[in-house]
Order: sequence, then C-alpha cells, then structure tokens
Amino acid sequence: MKTRVITTSEDLAQFCATFGDEQFITVDTEFIRERTYFPQLCLMQVATSKEAVAIDPIAGPEMDLQPLYAAFANEALVKVFHAAKQDIEIFVHDSGLVPYPLYDTQIAAMVCGYGESISYENLVRDIVGASLDKASRFTDWARRPLSDRQLVYALDDVIHLRVIYEKLQEKIAAGNRAGWIEQEMTDLADITKYRVDSSHAWMRLKAKTRSPLVLQLLRAAAQWREEMAAQKNVPRQRILKDDWVVQVATQMPQTVEQLQEVRGISGQLSKDNMTVLVEALNTARALPKESYPTVPERIKPMPAAQEACLDQLKLLLRQKCEDANVVPRLVAHKNDLEDLVRGRVTFEKSPISHGWRYEIFGAAAEALLAGKLTASVAEYRGGYGLVWQ
Repeated sequence: MKTRVITTSEDLAQFCATFGDEQFITVDTEFIRERTYFPQLCLMQVATSKEAVAIDPIAGPEMDLQPLYAAFANEALVKVFHAAKQDIEIFVHDSGLVPYPLYDTQIAAMVCGYGESISYENLVRDIVGASLDKASRFTDWARRPLSDRQLVYALDDVIHLRVIYEKLQEKIAAGNRAGWIEQEMTDLADITKYRVDSSHAWMRLKAKTRSPLVLQLLRAAAQWREEMAAQKNVPRQRILKDDWVVQVATQMPQTVEQLQEVRGISGQLSKDNMTVLVEALNTARALPKESYPTVPERIKPMPAAQEACLDQLKLLLRQKCEDANVVPRLVAHKNDLEDLVRGRVTFEKSPISHGWRYEIFGAAAEALLAGKLTASVAEYRGGYGLVWQ
C-alpha cells in the first residue's frame, strides 16, 4: 500500500475527495495531553483501500481539517478505530462532532471472543501475524521533524487495522452477531459522553465530609478550577492542586482575606484569581439549600442469601459466555445483576430480558431466579464441575 505525509490544506482536500468509492476508512491519532487540558492533536493517520496517509496538522501553516471532518459526517462511509474513545474526544473538541457511523474493533474483538479490552498489539499479532515497533509508542509526537521510524509506526496502525476490521467482520457475519454490537457502537457515538460537565468535577475529589454546605463550596471551587483550566488549556492541577480545592471548601472563606488564610494558597493563586474564586464561592453559598449536593447514602451490605444468589448469577453468566465465546461484560454488567438481586429493577426492565442478551444468558438467568434452574456438581473433563439443570 502506498504511504505519504500530508502537510497542506490543499493536499488534504484532494485526499478526502478520493473517499467516494470507499466503504470504510481506518483512523488513528497521535496526541499528547501532559501539558494541556485538552489533548493536543499531533498527527492523524487515515487509510483507504489504496493508500495510507499521515496528516500532519502542526508541520507548517495551520491546516484546514474541514474536508476530513466532512468525511467523518458522511453516513455512507464507515470510520473504523481501535479503542476509539480518546480519538473521538479529540474530534469532538476540534469539530463538535462524533465521526459517524463508526466502528470500534476492540469492541468487535470482544464479541468474537478475544477477551476483555484486548490490546491493539495483540490483535495485530493474532489476526495479521505481524508485530508492532514498541519503541515509537512513547515518543514526543509534538516534536518536528518526525522520523521515518515514527511515521512507519503510525501508518502501520491504520494499515493493519483494515485487515483486522475485515477479518472481524467475517467472523461476526459467520456467527450472525452483527446485532450484538449495534448498541455498543450507538453508545460510543453519543456525543454527551465526550462533553465536559464542569459541575461534576467535584465528584473526583476526596473530601471527608457530609456537610451539604462544604460539598456545595467544593462543587463551586472545583467547577471554577475546571472552567479556568479549559479556558487557559492547561492541566487543572496547574490552576489549583486537588488538596487546596478541598481545603478551600473546608475552610469556607467569604472574603479574599479569609481565603489567604488557607495555608499555601498564596503560592497557588494570584490576587485576581482569588477574587474570582471567592465570588464563585459566595454565589454558590447564596443558592437555595435544597440545591446543595449531598453524599449518597452508603449502600448496605447484601444479606448472605442475596450475596449467594448474585454469585450464582455471575457464575452462570461466565459459563454461558464461555459457551458463546463472548466477553461477559458485553452481555451483562455486574451492576445489572446486583440491581436484579436487590430488587431495584424487575427482570422485564433489565437489559438481559430481550434480544441477543436474552438468548445467551437472560433466559437461563430468568429460570434461575424463578427456581427452575439449579447447579449441581458432576464429573467434568476428568474432574468435577457445575452443571445447570
């Protein structure tokens, strides 16, 4: 397959104009995010049936990526990724859209029995019979010029991905499993998963308090920091470290002078930033108390009988998925099973109550919960195992 590097808007537009005869393209990115809030796109790789191209948006004058983003919106063209979430996050930030339709070979591999979150390297080895150059994986993709070794590594990703996609498609078609991943791909394309909600930033912080006021101030301080980091495009810790965000909320300052009493804060924030932060805290404090966040009640431990029932469901799930050669997480999440056992949802409202999930596991789970299926020990492969009857 022919390879080349694109460094101009004109060349990119000409390349994208060749997509008309393509059923799918494979896509990958190289980026860094250690020094910024948003990931910094350094390189995009795209392969068609005819050539693999490295698109270098930082090699020269600012590149117009609109022709590529228009192709990402073309619903007649499938965009194939492996472990797509970080790539999609970049495109949502840069263009405001999720490439659609999209296909994630990591999810497809789980449907085909390759295990939980199989690495791209292992998939290349197992399906293509090739090995990747690990040495270039952790290079600085923002430095120019890129070496030939870096470009070969980057382009190999999308070249091999074409073979992987086609082979997985064959396996899925042979097993009549196309419907198994439709919902997974739909969920992956949900743009709300890639939008930052700064009002939820406080939930990542560890504050040893159940005080609604302290939690309200923590939410305000964390949201202020998140929005400042996004505005300046710097890591949030560069604005204010986690420990100080918690300390600010705990000490509940109402003036800049009170904020300055927080030990070490003067070395973290300028006077102007202190003023804005105090304003955010006071605005949050003045809101109706019923809007303050609260810590969810601690979940009570399951009674032993329910714990045993949950263990039975997990074991049944594992065995049924082993028989079907599919990763259990795609069939049922452990929270789905716990909700059933605790009575939070009825079986009819559970994801396993319909479709292919019901065929693989749901029918057996329903029988188990109704007391119509039991496990007994029997001889199995030269030893003993559980048999469901």
